[in-house]
Amino acid sequence: MQLKELKKWQLSEKMVIETLLFPEEVLIGHRGRYIAHKRFGSHIVRAIYEYDEKLPVLITVYFPYIDRYFKGG
Repeated sequence: MQLKELKKWQLSEKMVIETLLFPEEVLIGHRGRYIAHKRFGSHIVRAIYEYDEKLPVLITVYFPYIDRYFKGG
């Protein structure tokens, strides 16, 4: 992930790290990727990651409105 993505979405590194370590829900995405969600105000951090062998690798992150993606579980 590039730092310009954090700037684009006005996210801090701390918000992304909290999302990955303490997600409120994790969904299975395309190609076996995982999507971690954590709410911040009226938005959620969506952190998409996959595993390279045993290590998680962050693919991308963005900050949409909660009602678009959050399922509550």
